[in-house]
Formats: sequence, structure tokens, C-alpha cells
Amino acid sequence: MKTGTKSNRRIMSFDTTRFGPVAISEDKIIHFVQGIPGFKDVRRYILIDHDEDGVFRWLQAVDRPEVAFLLTNPVLFKSDYNIVLRTGELRTLGAEDPEHLVIFVMVCFHRESNTMTLNLKGPVVLNSLNMRGIQLILDRDDYPVDYPVPVRTSTEQKRKSG
Repeated sequence: MKTGTKSNRRIMSFDTTRFGPVAISEDKIIHFVQGIPGFKDVRRYILIDHDEDGVFRWLQAVDRPEVAFLLTNPVLFKSDYNIVLRTGELRTLGAEDPEHLVIFVMVCFHRESNTMTLNLKGPVVLNSLNMRGIQLILDRDDYPVDYPVPVRTSTEQKRKSG
């Protein structure tokens, strides 16, 4: 891991398994105070766009090159998705105004069945003002860990655009 400066911003460089070398301004690093379940010791992450449309993003660990999670905005796939944060969660995020909170869910692509699921029970919430993040575990039966979403094949995409 290397650091440098560029116009008063500290630039950090590190290697990743999925994306190779990455250089990013240190103020873009998201700090997960409590870690992510299963990865409690990994607390610094960045967001990397997966596609031009911004539908998917990668939550890439800074200190563990092999750790990355595919994320998406759950409302794109379930329009009525809504969570209510508790006072303690808002405090952890340092959020006085929920307007600056961004909600994602983790995506799982199942190659053998060519299906995709979303973990609606464990949303990732980011505060864009102070770059703090948490992953919640919701106590709701209507939000499963494996909410199915349709996957378009390249043939279907060509037909739709052509």
C-alpha cells in the first residue's frame, strides 16, 4: 500500500485480486466501525462502479485484496423496499440527516442456475457525508436473504436493444 498527495488530497494505492492496482483519494474510503458480519477485522472499503449505468457497484476491501462484495440499490428490483434505522444505528453512522444515507444490498449470482439473488435482510448503509458504513441484519420475514431477480442473457439484451 502506497500513499501520495495530489492537490492537497492524499492518494492511496493498493492491490486487489479482482481489479488489480487501485489508486484512490483517502477521503473516498468508507469506514465500517463494526466491520461486516464474517469480516469483522476488515473495516476499510471503497466503492468501484461495475457497469456504466451504475446499477451495480463493488464494495472492495482496502486491506484484504481478495474481499469484495457486489452491491446494488434494492429499490431498482423491489420498488417498495424500505428500512427504518434505529437511533443507535444512526449514531454509529454519525447521521443527523437521513438524506445523506445510501442504501445498498449484496448481490449473489448463481452461475450454475444463471440466477441472481439479493440479500434484502442485510442492507449496507453508507453515510456519504462522513464515509461511515454499517451492514444491518433486519428482523423482518418479508425481506429474505435470497430475493430472486431476473437475469437477462446477452441474447435477450441484444434482442431488446436491436
